[in-house]
Amino acid sequence: MEKRPVAAYMLSMIGLCLQVVAAVYIVYMIVFFSSVAADWGFHWENMGPWMMGHWMRGYPYTLHPLWSLVWIITAVAVIAIGAYGIVLMNSTNLGSVRTGATLVLIASIIAFPTMWGFMIGSLLMFAGSILGLVWAPPRSQTS
Repeated sequence: MEKRPVAAYMLSMIGLCLQVVAAVYIVYMIVFFSSVAADWGFHWENMGPWMMGHWMRGYPYTLHPLWSLVWIITAVAVIAIGAYGIVLMNSTNLGSVRTGATLVLIASIIAFPTMWGFMIGSLLMFAGSILGLVWAPPRSQTS
């Protein structure tokens, strides 16, 4: 057995990396396809048909600047809570592992409705947190 929850840590780390990639993607979409961008004088029609900007008009974070702010705050919260939880999970202390796994579980649940991490990131973080919660340190074997 491992002295640390390696599988839980790795699944959560990969999921968090996908969350970060998705957050960068969403910020890009907010900047270029939202009403905020229109206020700046940028119009998605100017991007040309090769960017397929016309299909982005219906996403929630492109409808109103307040939604954009909510999505960015959610992204920061998910990434911060998840990162702190993952740091705690990479420990030999059972209490730290359980606390970290709980934080990663909370971050993955927050990320589910927003589809951060392209959904697979949330699922990987969820699976990693469950593995972290059920992990137990190895018992010392004495003869």
